[in-house]
Amino acid sequence: MSGSTVRRVRRHLVLASFVVSALVVAACARGSDDAEPASSTTAATGVTTTSSSASSSTTVASESDPEIELRGDGLGVVDLGAAPDAAIAAVTAELGDPTLDTGWEASSSAYGTCPGDRVRGVEWDHLVLLFTDGSTPYGTAEHLFAWRLTGAPPALGTAKGLGYDATVADAEELYPGEVEVTEAEDPFPAFLTVPVGDGTITAYLDGDVITNLEAGAPCGE
Repeated sequence: MSGSTVRRVRRHLVLASFVVSALVVAACARGSDDAEPASSTTAATGVTTTSSSASSSTTVASESDPEIELRGDGLGVVDLGAAPDAAIAAVTAELGDPTLDTGWEASSSAYGTCPGDRVRGVEWDHLVLLFTDGSTPYGTAEHLFAWRLTGAPPALGTAKGLGYDATVADAEELYPGEVEVTEAEDPFPAFLTVPVGDGTITAYLDGDVITNLEAGAPCGE
């Protein structure tokens, strides 16, 4: 092969190498545009966000989801012992207007024989707030002394997810070593108790399924 021929071959190889390199760079640029969008987690809230130039999505609870939590000492947005107006306003802000407000009536009512001379029941479908004008461990003037949840809606639960229609097994999984089950003894149904917050929730059972939950001072029959 002559010297001129060798030089022409080398020039062709150099040009080919340059073209290949350019194509690789372009492909990498396109690949970076098509790559999976980056995800980030906000440490303070635990919210995971995903963003790209085309679209974005955020993994958060719906704004309509209530922040009410079933607790042994209240409902998260309000504590047992709160004044009626404050308690009703706090729950109304989450669930809307009550579906029933009995007003103040004799303490022996559809809710049982409750503390004090008068009782007031305010309901949001199956969630009931009970107020008394008497003395309980939570107060002496008019105050919230108990809550009850007898079904759904509203779909409420503890911070760990225990609520209406859960089972004993669910409770024991969510609160290991903390659940105490009491068997039925006529005329009383079986129930379980579990400490949640600074108090205890009582959950009544049909078989091993929770039919209603409550916390606070009890009303007698």
